Amino acid sequence: MKFFGIGIVTAAISLLLGYFLEDWNLAFYIAGALGIIGVLWALLFSGVLKGSGGMERMTSSERRKESARRSGRMRNGFLFALPNLLAAIAAMWIF
Repeated sequence: MKFFGIGIVTAAISLLLGYFLEDWNLAFYIAGALGIIGVLWALLFSGVLKGSGGMERMTSSERRKESARRSGRMRNGFLFALPNLLAAIAAMWIF
């Protein structure tokens, strides 16, 4: 939940920047970029972007600790990205 809290804080900062600078496009770009970075982070650790060579690690021979660590990093990336993507949609809707 720490990454979700960090995501909420960064989303709030980007929305506050958009509000005080009266430029909702800036808020949209900042929150959207942070959301995309979070999604890419999650995809990187899920093994999707590794290609066919990285799929060997996602087999039954993978240790439970390695699997739990990989799943935790993937979940943390999505938890960080979710509030930022929602803030980007809100900034786009306000604009």
